[in-house]
Amino acid sequence: MRLFSFPPPPLSTPSSHPSGLCVYKMAAPMPRGFSCLSRALGWWFRQPVLVAPSTTVVPVRTKRRFTPPSYEPKYKSEKEFLEYARKAGIVIPPERLERPIHLACTADVFDTYVPPEGDARLSSLSKEGLAQRTERLKKNVASKLALQKIKEHDSNFKIKDFPEKAKDIFVEAHLCLNNSDHDRLHTLVTENCFPDMVWDIKYKTVRWSFVESLEPPQVVQIRCSHLLNQGNMFGQITVRMHTRQTLAIYDRFGRLMYGQEDVPKDVLEYIVFEKHLTNPYGSWRMHGKIIPSWAPPKQPILKTVMIPGPQLKPWEDYEEPQGEVHKPQLA
Repeated sequence: MRLFSFPPPPLSTPSSHPSGLCVYKMAAPMPRGFSCLSRALGWWFRQPVLVAPSTTVVPVRTKRRFTPPSYEPKYKSEKEFLEYARKAGIVIPPERLERPIHLACTADVFDTYVPPEGDARLSSLSKEGLAQRTERLKKNVASKLALQKIKEHDSNFKIKDFPEKAKDIFVEAHLCLNNSDHDRLHTLVTENCFPDMVWDIKYKTVRWSFVESLEPPQVVQIRCSHLLNQGNMFGQITVRMHTRQTLAIYDRFGRLMYGQEDVPKDVLEYIVFEKHLTNPYGSWRMHGKIIPSWAPPKQPILKTVMIPGPQLKPWEDYEEPQGEVHKPQLA
């Protein structure tokens, strides 16, 4: 049996001891195969490592929050700031939180004219007709005062020419309903009268025409009033019109709902015209209509209704009995 003897391990470098003695540390024995591996690994680790510079920056959110620096105002109160600005010669206008409002018209008639009962049917020579003329003369005093205020704002206004001008405005405004010309209608009627004229005629057809005037139009009342302040003045003139007209309204299916195109009717109306007197670009427009309590009731409107038929099964056909004619019903 052969024994292998290994050489003694080399001594390491001496190291100092706290006691002052020199102590040699002995290295542990290492096999030869492991020494070659350690040399190869040592050479590999000593090679320079090439690291590419990173161009992406990933923000990392932490629990730390940004706190703005504390700011202390230079002036503790608004009064102190105004005093400093006044001393410096700076004029600060007061801030107004008001919004401008444009008042194009009023919401109603100032002094509603009460038409006498039996107007256009009584003769002016009869007893009742004379009483109506006497009552009208008493009310003319307030109308003359209002007429002077209108002439103060409009020097070219003439009361004699106004009835014919009012009739032209009345006729043109109603003709706009035939063509649904709402842009032109806005220039002829006020914002208070426009909803009343176009109400519930969106899907309907209107046929209106002016035939003739039975009596010349005449001014029966003039009123002036201010709105919000004394400088905002509005004027209203009530005109009596006794005319002959034709009117027919058709629904969206072309069925006649109201009136007839070939049958003219005599109509007595009291139309109120209004103007914003303080507005230099204002014009007279239709503002409303006065309907007396003694006026006759209007013709009822014919509405199209569906008559329910018998309930049939999917494979059955409806057969209308011969000789039976369905008549339109009034709703």
